[in-house]
Amino acid sequence: MIALLLLAALSPQDPAQNTSGGALMDEQAAFDVLHYRLDLEVSPESKSILGSLAMTARLLDPTREVVLQLDPALEVSRILGGKDELLPLGFTRQGDDIWIGSSAFTDVAGEVFKVVVEYGGVPHEAERPPWEGGFTWSEADGQPWIATSCQGEGADLWWPCKDHPSDKPESMDLSFTVPEGLVVATNGRRIGSSTVDGKTTSQWRVSTPIANYTVAFNAAPYVELVGSLESVAGDTFPVIFWVLPENKEKGQAFMAEILDHLRFFERFCGPYPFRGDKYGVVETPHLGMEHQSIIAYGNKYRGDPNFDYDWLHHHELAHEWWANLVTARDWADFWIHEGIGTYMQPLYLEERFGREAYQKKMKIDLLRVMNNAPVAPAPPRTSDSIYFSKTGTDAPGGDIYFKGSWICHSLRWLLGDETFFKVLRRWAYPDPALEKTTDGSAVRFSDTDELLAIAEEVSGRKLGWFFEVYLRRGPLPVLAVERDGGTLSLRWEAPDALPFPMPVEVMVGGEARRVPMEGGEATLEVGEAEVEVDPDLRVLRDLRG
Repeated sequence: MIALLLLAALSPQDPAQNTSGGALMDEQAAFDVLHYRLDLEVSPESKSILGSLAMTARLLDPTREVVLQLDPALEVSRILGGKDELLPLGFTRQGDDIWIGSSAFTDVAGEVFKVVVEYGGVPHEAERPPWEGGFTWSEADGQPWIATSCQGEGADLWWPCKDHPSDKPESMDLSFTVPEGLVVATNGRRIGSSTVDGKTTSQWRVSTPIANYTVAFNAAPYVELVGSLESVAGDTFPVIFWVLPENKEKGQAFMAEILDHLRFFERFCGPYPFRGDKYGVVETPHLGMEHQSIIAYGNKYRGDPNFDYDWLHHHELAHEWWANLVTARDWADFWIHEGIGTYMQPLYLEERFGREAYQKKMKIDLLRVMNNAPVAPAPPRTSDSIYFSKTGTDAPGGDIYFKGSWICHSLRWLLGDETFFKVLRRWAYPDPALEKTTDGSAVRFSDTDELLAIAEEVSGRKLGWFFEVYLRRGPLPVLAVERDGGTLSLRWEAPDALPFPMPVEVMVGGEARRVPMEGGEATLEVGEAEVEVDPDLRVLRDLRG
């Protein structure tokens, strides 16, 4: 998910009470967030936080109130706001919602205003991070080891915000104060640090748009391993790995794989999007998360049981493109994050180890396809309605990972490698000129319809039938195969009798033939030859048919 990682979607447990997304209230839709500044002091001894959140926003529609979200476990002490002068504002709280009222919000659209929320308390402690998020309070080298994770619940679990995937600030400033001896690793680029009276404060600047849930606080007695990478865009950006002191040697060795993964993604998806800040990886006491420019890594250098690579780092790095660069504006389209991100793994295995490794990975993931519900259901959706099903049939769950990956695999077969990889690149960067930018202008919201439009433009083909069957329907198409003497008949049976002219590979006497399926059916004269249909599983289908 969250990208809650591959395992999240398989969790049998109920989602946390707090969730993210859904239909926007009018009082949320009335403004667009331009900037957040978060100042936070973290006290490990009491497991408490104290801070303020300053939001700068643009009014889109006149409103007498605006609504932010904050977990009820945290107390709000004061709210200030206005356009020119910040004045105390009245507010009420209803669950996660903070209703803030003032005449400052009733003026014409386009005006910019500011709200400052001062708050604190004991934040929700993560029970099973990252799947059930919050603060994780652990220990390393005899000192505190702290991390946040909140994708499913939303960033309001630990700081006030407009908790919806459709609104990112254009930039963000972060300031964290921790006991001396701890090192903070967070999003963006560090711009300053000072230590006074036994406390260290570090300032960070995120220069590009950022999704709320990918803002992360990490602190420990970290050692910083610093490297760099020359991008395919021609510039060089810093690569930093924050490791625990005991893992310094392991971390130094692992840096080579980090750089290898980065080079792979740049070749296939275009330049690393956040070169203006950094690419960061930080050791965490939980498994991992795609926090923008500060990937949480807790795989303990264990790699993958089936292949010689670190699947966790590779998956979370994928989200720098498929989540952080290209962001679904509603949870209904989060297959874009998880499905495309999951498909990048077999592509990497194919490039590094060959086609056999690719096919092995695809077969492993095929066993995890459940077909509970459409992968891209109609919006709006909340995070729990995508990742977790209360009835067993009302959420796609793991299908946004594994079925999403198989949809990419099948599209590759349909379009051919040359066209498919052009589509993949343009999904990331629709305009090639954006690949040279570092100012955040390439970051965008997307949805399934936009990806369809890009695929059709690049390929020059109508692909609505493909997206309709695979993404808007839960059941898979069935391929009916009949042989009458020397004649082989093939017929697609798609859900709701939808058109599905998907070509099929047929092995006839050891020779592979690509069989067009115009109208969803075809006949093939095969004589007495031995026949095998779709021998390499190129097409996602119901194999029970």
